[in-house]
Amino acid sequence: MPKTILIIGEDPAEIDFDAPGTPKDVSAETITSGLEGSVARLRADGYVATLLLTRDPATLEEQVREALDNEAPDVVVIGAGLRILPALAAQFEQLMNVLHEYAPNAKLAFNSQPGDSDIAARRWV
Repeated sequence: MPKTILIIGEDPAEIDFDAPGTPKDVSAETITSGLEGSVARLRADGYVATLLLTRDPATLEEQVREALDNEAPDVVVIGAGLRILPALAAQFEQLMNVLHEYAPNAKLAFNSQPGDSDIAARRWV
């Protein structure tokens, strides 16, 4: 049975790229391209890979639970934006608690940029 990987990141359309602490060398396009590339590489290697782009704290738990209802992941990769952007700190905290409750057996992995999410996942499969 193939390993399943869920990559979770903030929807690039929701990111304020002018906010303090936001890296200046990223855009919605680079984030989307990097994440989609990681998913494509994982799928090409036989993994079941899914991308979940969160929107806000009000919908995060519902979005994650819905994604987890489809299949329990072996690995959850959490995007750097959710972890490093000051404006998303509370959302990251909420995400960690939702994953702890609903995916307690999943390994957690952290990317350093959208395009290396596949590398982060491979460390734990």
